[in-house]
Amino acid sequence: MEKTKYQQLAIDLKKDIQSGYYSENEKIPSLREIQSIKSCSLTTAKEAYRILEEEGYIYVQNKSGYYVQNQIKSIILGPQNEFYESVEADDRIQQIMNTVMDPKLLSFGAAIPSEEYLPIQELNLTFKKAYLHKEIFTYGDLQGNPNLREWLAKRISMFGYRVNSKQIQITSGCTEAITYSLYAVTEPGDTVIVPSPIYVGLFQILETLKLKVVEIPYRSGEGINISEFEKLIKRHKPKVFLFAANFNNPNGILFNDQTKQSLANLSYEFGIHLVEDDIYGDLYYEGTRPKPLVSFFQHSNNGPKTFLCSSFSKTLSPGLRMGWVATKTGIQSVSKISRAFKISENHPTQILVLEYLKRQTYERHLKHLRSEYKSLSSEYIKLLIEESEGNLKITKPDGGFVLWIESALDGDKLLLEAKKLGMAIAPGSLFGLSKHWNHFFRLNVSVGRTPKIREKLILFAKRFLKNRNLKKTF
Repeated sequence: MEKTKYQQLAIDLKKDIQSGYYSENEKIPSLREIQSIKSCSLTTAKEAYRILEEEGYIYVQNKSGYYVQNQIKSIILGPQNEFYESVEADDRIQQIMNTVMDPKLLSFGAAIPSEEYLPIQELNLTFKKAYLHKEIFTYGDLQGNPNLREWLAKRISMFGYRVNSKQIQITSGCTEAITYSLYAVTEPGDTVIVPSPIYVGLFQILETLKLKVVEIPYRSGEGINISEFEKLIKRHKPKVFLFAANFNNPNGILFNDQTKQSLANLSYEFGIHLVEDDIYGDLYYEGTRPKPLVSFFQHSNNGPKTFLCSSFSKTLSPGLRMGWVATKTGIQSVSKISRAFKISENHPTQILVLEYLKRQTYERHLKHLRSEYKSLSSEYIKLLIEESEGNLKITKPDGGFVLWIESALDGDKLLLEAKKLGMAIAPGSLFGLSKHWNHFFRLNVSVGRTPKIREKLILFAKRFLKNRNLKKTF
């Protein structure tokens, strides 16, 4: 979409600040001066400066003029806030995903747990037991198996979001849970705020529901800037926040409790609903299970609704397609939407999962996963940095099983090069609507640590990242 004159002027001025042409606390041209320099109207100049002020690039000093913000380097790290009237999950994304998911390639790109880290043997045993249930071949409860919902309600309540079984809807995975939740509180043309980078699959949902999008970037060392967030709310008046506060995919970031509380307070104050993707919440590396963002919200019948979405895809098996939505005040809408698409969820799979959970080995399994993924992440980071001779900048995750890596090379081209080695990565361009992540890629550490895998990683690092005569982008 073509930029307006004031938007383009704001972009040009940002580039001047980012390049160091104007340094921090330096006075920039007045409105009249910039009007003359850029041959634009006074209105255009005012609107451009308003954008710069809202995004923290400049500040006004009474009777003196406009100045570049103090500590500007902390502001310009990462992408800028971007507003999109529409989302187009184009064919290029599908083509890249086809390569990433190619079974002929060793897939470091897809965020799918390796079978090595799934309880396959125990699931096979519970398959046999599940099929002894007489009711397994019926439709089942419209909201999902009552006993499974009861188990989920108790577990979710342990982490601060107190719900009962009637406030849970079983779904076919987390993506469907997010889709139903967004569908319940939005109409076409509404605006949603999302962090950047974010899980690529969400863009197809946003496109299908015809929603506008504001991307707010993760800032180096601080995550989401609360002041910046509030300004975006006031400007764009979003209907929904769509967040993964615990170990965001692809960068593995964990919001601290203070940030979660600040986001919750802003949401309630401005009446904004929250849809939270908590699919990686159980895969923390240190301490105790982090609370979901929804647990910090005030709740009332007339206040904004909260939706906690997750599944067993990252811990038990992605093929089970077993997810859920937990919501204190939105369950009626979610369940109605679910019934519009299907009579009930997969009953045999629900009973299978319930039988597995009855074995009381799930927590032990999660403990094993956390230990393994923490160890694998450290091993991969060490190997890649050493073999690339430091030509990689890797975000150290707080949980999950993916690494977010920056290099001097274009991620899309790097995928094609990796393919020649019989492996796949996920290029950064998949994880945002802007082009800022083009020099990033995501790597799945749950692929494991066999000699063959180690050999592939070493060849990858040496061939594409070592001794490159390219200027680093970080």
